[in-house]
Amino acid sequence: MKIAFIGTIEFSRQALELLIEMKQDVVGVCTLKESPFNADHCDLSETCQKHNISWTYTPNINSEETIKWLAGKNPDVIFCFGWSRMLGKRLLNLAPMGVIGFHPAALPANRGRHPLIWALVLGLRETASTFFFMDEGSDSGDILSQQKMEILDKDDATTLYKRVAVCALDQIKTFVPQ
Repeated sequence: MKIAFIGTIEFSRQALELLIEMKQDVVGVCTLKESPFNADHCDLSETCQKHNISWTYTPNINSEETIKWLAGKNPDVIFCFGWSRMLGKRLLNLAPMGVIGFHPAALPANRGRHPLIWALVLGLRETASTFFFMDEGSDSGDILSQQKMEILDKDDATTLYKRVAVCALDQIKTFVPQ
């Protein structure tokens, strides 16, 4: 299975490295050199260079240039883990198996930006790590894998983020081979 990967946060790097460790065929990566609104921004080009994976910086994920670049990789599936921009219909329809997204919330609840911070502000007692098939809505596609987890009294945004990431990586180990 050929995987194209889109991401630009620390979790993106962790997930990409796990896929490499799992010996998955990552055929191309779209990332950002800088991000003014992701506190956990991570440029994935270094990981790609280290593992000889083709990559591109793309300030507009829906641009003709980016769509053409991704289409040239002929991916079976696209993973979009950690991208704070909506994907357009052409991109969503590019790979036969679709685009799988990640959201650190118990979808369909808590869609949109900063779900972990909102979970804490709202006093929620649980959240989840959710992988879903992306559609044109905001975090609204069919759920592929969801693992609920308790929000601990001692959790802050950082500790919760780290715990959700560990959970999500375990989910990837399960659903990718399937």
